[in-house]
Amino acid sequence: MYFSSLGGGWCTSQLKIVLLGGRNSGKRSVGNLLLGKEEFVTKERTSCSRRLGMVAGRWLTVVDTPGWWCDFSAQDTSELVKREIISSVSLCSPGPHVFLITVKASSAFSEKRRRAVEEHVALLGETVWSHCMVVFTSVDRSKQTGAEEHVQTEGKAVRWLREKCSLRCHSVVLSDDPEITELLEKIQKLVTENGNRVFEMQENILQAAAEEKRRAEERAQQRFLRMKKHRALMQSEIIIIFKIILLEVLAVYLSSAYTFYSTSFI
Repeated sequence: MYFSSLGGGWCTSQLKIVLLGGRNSGKRSVGNLLLGKEEFVTKERTSCSRRLGMVAGRWLTVVDTPGWWCDFSAQDTSELVKREIISSVSLCSPGPHVFLITVKASSAFSEKRRRAVEEHVALLGETVWSHCMVVFTSVDRSKQTGAEEHVQTEGKAVRWLREKCSLRCHSVVLSDDPEITELLEKIQKLVTENGNRVFEMQENILQAAAEEKRRAEERAQQRFLRMKKHRALMQSEIIIIFKIILLEVLAVYLSSAYTFYSTSFI
């Protein structure tokens, strides 16, 4: 297994990573590469998923978050997806060491996409950037470029993201990249630079998220009660209509019977 060279170098017995990024940016494939096996399904989800694995003698926790639409602002993202991004931190109690922001290398990283990344990462608070690293993903090794080369050729938007992450970036090929060890080494370096401290969510963000979740649950309950009431009314109306039809049929039958007997005895 290609993680063996990391054996004695890890500074924590557990490493916790959260994957962030737009839809189809390769987040789940990066998670599978880190764990060394197929743990995450590649289809898009609207909820977080967590997987654990033993890597180089250490427990590795990887949390995948729902992807956002790359060209859309956080304002256009559903409240459910935003809540899931925030709740990803709680799946790594007491907190994640590193956030990996995946960017699809083959797609142009426009200013619109840069703003989308900034706004969605900002859901976790400004301090999260000290725990972030950019991962450029490719599916074809022949078209892969190094992270630094990619930054220089892509332009200002990518350079902004790299600088926001304190120049921490890496490039991977999603089809069983043998250089994934280098990414793990960079992750280890980031953890060391942060003094092995995990990311802690600001209390006001947690409170706001909890309040929004409570309101969403209340709205869902109200919708359920309205639907239940509507179904009950519909059932009542159906029963009434059915009774009316039966009465009309009975009236027609009695009228026909009366006419028949009346004419029979004349």
